[in-house]
Amino acid sequence: MRPSTFRLLRACAVLSVLCSSAARGEPASCPQVDFTSEMPPIPADPKLVLNADQVDFNEGGQSSLSGSVRVSQNGREFAAEKVDYSESDQRLRTDSQTLFRDSRYAIRSGQTDYDLKLGNGVFLNNDFTLRSINGRGVAERMSVAEAGNAKLEQVRFTTCAPGNEAWTLTASTISLDQDTGRGEATNALLRFQGVPLFYLPWFQFPIDGLRHSGFLFPIVGNNQNTGFDIRWPVYLNLGSNYDVTLIPRYLSERGAQIGGEGRYLLSSNEGSLFGEYLPSDDKLGGESRSYIDYRHVGALSHSLGVEAKYGYVSDRNYFATFGGGVDLTSTPFLERGVKFTYQAPTVFRVEALVQEYQTLATTQTSSLTGLDPDPYTRLPQIRVDGLSKNSFLGTRAGMFGEFTNFARAGSVEGQRVIAQPYLRWEHDQLSWYANAQSDLSYTAYNLTNTDAGVPDAPRRTLPLLSAEGGLRFERLTGGGNMQTLEPKLFYLYVPYRDQSLLPLFDSGLPDFDFPQLFARNRYSGYDRVSDANQLTTAVTSRLIESDSGIARLSATLGQIYYFRGPRVDLPNFATPSEGGSNLLGNLEYQLSSRWSATGTSEVAPTLDRVQRSSVALRYRDPEASAGGRRFDLAYRYRRDLLEQADASFSTPITDAWRLAARMRYSLRDDSTLEAFGGAVYQTCCWAVSATYRRYLVGGVDRFNNGFYVQLELKGLTRIGNGFERLLPNDDFDSDRRSLGSR
Repeated sequence: MRPSTFRLLRACAVLSVLCSSAARGEPASCPQVDFTSEMPPIPADPKLVLNADQVDFNEGGQSSLSGSVRVSQNGREFAAEKVDYSESDQRLRTDSQTLFRDSRYAIRSGQTDYDLKLGNGVFLNNDFTLRSINGRGVAERMSVAEAGNAKLEQVRFTTCAPGNEAWTLTASTISLDQDTGRGEATNALLRFQGVPLFYLPWFQFPIDGLRHSGFLFPIVGNNQNTGFDIRWPVYLNLGSNYDVTLIPRYLSERGAQIGGEGRYLLSSNEGSLFGEYLPSDDKLGGESRSYIDYRHVGALSHSLGVEAKYGYVSDRNYFATFGGGVDLTSTPFLERGVKFTYQAPTVFRVEALVQEYQTLATTQTSSLTGLDPDPYTRLPQIRVDGLSKNSFLGTRAGMFGEFTNFARAGSVEGQRVIAQPYLRWEHDQLSWYANAQSDLSYTAYNLTNTDAGVPDAPRRTLPLLSAEGGLRFERLTGGGNMQTLEPKLFYLYVPYRDQSLLPLFDSGLPDFDFPQLFARNRYSGYDRVSDANQLTTAVTSRLIESDSGIARLSATLGQIYYFRGPRVDLPNFATPSEGGSNLLGNLEYQLSSRWSATGTSEVAPTLDRVQRSSVALRYRDPEASAGGRRFDLAYRYRRDLLEQADASFSTPITDAWRLAARMRYSLRDDSTLEAFGGAVYQTCCWAVSATYRRYLVGGVDRFNNGFYVQLELKGLTRIGNGFERLLPNDDFDSDRRSLGSR
């Protein structure tokens, strides 16, 4: 590290300690010895109660109490061997060791002067415990007011356990304000393991668990794309239901950046706005770079809801430069839009949507994922879906309608109208169920920019018929558990209509998975409705424990049989032939309360070729979220596309040491997609962690490397990037997200 960078890191660390705790403190976890713990509960009686072995009354209302003296009032208590008490002004004084306690403090002092009427006093040569932040220390002088406010002079403070002062803060004064929930220290020196780290002329820290405006923990690191990287967030607690975090950031290879996040929570609405702006990227000749992400969800009335999203990035390489991992760098689109939803209970639903996308995916990524490299905007889209409240002979009438205006520069544009009335029959019994639906789908277009010979107002009318039924069998096993067998059939008939002259606004081919076995259209969207004469057969079996109700084992197998091969196709996608489709199988097994396994596979009907498969093994301690052991091992395969292994673990080695690691590896390319390793050493009052990350950022063999170190002084401050932020997610990423990796 260059000397200038080291000096900058040290200066930023000083500033972080100076102000970081103002926003929110973490209570220390070290047990503190409370020298008043063996005393009986403090009486809450507002009356003054004095107990002593001996009392001497003097003229003028002066009293001398000696021998196991106890003085209590309003939840405060003093204990000493000798106390001088003045009845006229309700003041007590001691010149020997005194124990004072209330809900906030426990103080052992050598000399005390306390006004019981006003509730304030002075303690000299004392050691104390602050109950609110579980800290302790010594002070030459400590003044306590009735509201719990205090001022300490010539203080040494720590949150470490007695007998261990791994870190200490010495200060000329520390003031504690219970009204604001803050403390202030002046002329402070921070030591770690006896070594002076920083001198702090002044700083604030919290003394309660509430949110406070101030400087948050800095994030310090170094990676290949940005160089030395430090973020120093400033938190603004603007109200009980909204706040703002400003994030100044310095990147040695890029320049200075400003970011921020605002959040709000209303009675029926919530949202957030995040943004970053780099006015001049030193590596790109001074080019400015920025990112915006806004999200809102809420209800405008009892029946009307709203959702809004807005994403913007200055360039498609932004996440590769500033992002945090392989998944973020492979984000294909940023969505922008607003959707209003009106729901009339049990009658109909109306959705109005305005939507567009900013494309980030490269041509290579689009070919891998099958996503449109430049999606159409919807300006607007209105959908209506209604279903009659009452039924006749188990049959209900419904209607689906849609109007969408599709726009995209340099392409076929226009409006699409869909009207699709239907009849739905449903019957459900304990041991079986059946349902059927008949639709008449009418689609009309009004197009512009069409090629010569292509109609600008095509129409399509299609009937659809589907029927589904299933049985439910149950039996008790020899062990008293329940085993189910649930076969079901699904038949779909749609006649063929030539749709080659219709535009392609939103149709695509989704993954062949279990929902697709029972889909009424092989394609997504409405521009293509596949002809069909097919029967889906599937069977599910579960093993359910009678005591807990947990499904110990669940297995499903399904297949589509095409009586006639579909003829409606999409460019660059093959259509199924007559006969059986690939087999889909899924197995979930809860081996124990800690171990579970899942597996999914798509296999050719002849069982000689695996098209796609995934297998995962998982271990979780019941207390995994609180730092227990966890282990994940996964394998994903798609023929001619990807073959990946994913392994991760996080485990305590001893009471002090914890290790975590993850590797995502492409077996197909013989390349590591992402590697992470970290270790943390932790005591009850301080911790240090180190992590290393290497992940693919796009292209061939383009990796980003980052190293992070964190020092945490519990109850005071943290320097560096949080270890928890770099741990693997609980769930494995989906296949689609993995497709964008390589």
